Amino acid sequence: HWMLTGYVPTIEINDNLNPCAGSVVARMRGSNQPRVPAYVCVPSVPGHSGAAYLGAAYNAFAPGSDPNSPDFNVRDLRLAPNIDLTRFRNRRDLLQGVDTLRRDVDREGTLEGYDRFYRDAFEIVTSPQCRDAFDIRRENSRIRDKYGRDTWGQSALLARRLVEAGVTYVTVNVGGWDSHNNNFNELKNRLLPRYDQALSALVEDLSERGMARKVLVLAYGEFGRTPRVNTTSGRDHWPGAASVVFAGGGLRMGQVIGSTDARAEYPATRPTSPQDVLATMYNVLGINYRHEFMDGGQRPIPILNEGRPI
Repeated sequence: HWMLTGYVPTIEINDNLNPCAGSVVARMRGSNQPRVPAYVCVPSVPGHSGAAYLGAAYNAFAPGSDPNSPDFNVRDLRLAPNIDLTRFRNRRDLLQGVDTLRRDVDREGTLEGYDRFYRDAFEIVTSPQCRDAFDIRRENSRIRDKYGRDTWGQSALLARRLVEAGVTYVTVNVGGWDSHNNNFNELKNRLLPRYDQALSALVEDLSERGMARKVLVLAYGEFGRTPRVNTTSGRDHWPGAASVVFAGGGLRMGQVIGSTDARAEYPATRPTSPQDVLATMYNVLGINYRHEFMDGGQRPIPILNEGRPI
């Protein structure tokens, strides 16, 4: 929750108390092209990636299937069987007619949020541009090989396709990093080769396509790992220090900012916070990270209450 929203929850939660960065970007910027979603998670939506009080219209769109699968498809970009476009439009018109019956009793703007959600959903479902962007089979096989023929690589490639099509914010959700046991073999033989290939291919591909200055890539997890190895040759959860990779976005590359102490336990110089990371991203996108939203209780809450661009 802290890494994705900039707010530390005061209670144990399984959902968003504050909107995640992708939802904030969707609300403040929208999509870069019409008829595509503003915020997408591939292949699935990680925890704490919801819109909270911003409303359902700003939740992430997700394909819900593996881009590396031979039969990869996006369920919500197909009309239901036996439903043609005319019948689909008729259903939309009927929904709009029924919805007007409750406009006079909606005091919290809930229906307005769902109005936008349905309107955007209709545009997406009927959009050939969106279907083409998600159709990873259109991509050159050499490029697909470069990213890696696995879920991580093909998700990174799909992210690039979506950004090209006008999606503003894409989260590539890759798990499996909990190396409490057998850390060294897991990293060397399974996790790092896939990660290195996907991330380097994405950064190089964006550069070769002239998109590096326009697109910011951020790569991070929710915390670091313990500097000391445990009794099962693993590393456990460690919130004391972690690393974040930035690439592109018009920022100056080729530098390391900050350092840890000799044991890699805590920051020693130039410490930065999750809020600083998010403030940097918002700054690149031209979003005022001190902008205030009104939550469900009509209290003003800034996008970030702490932090500044690195």
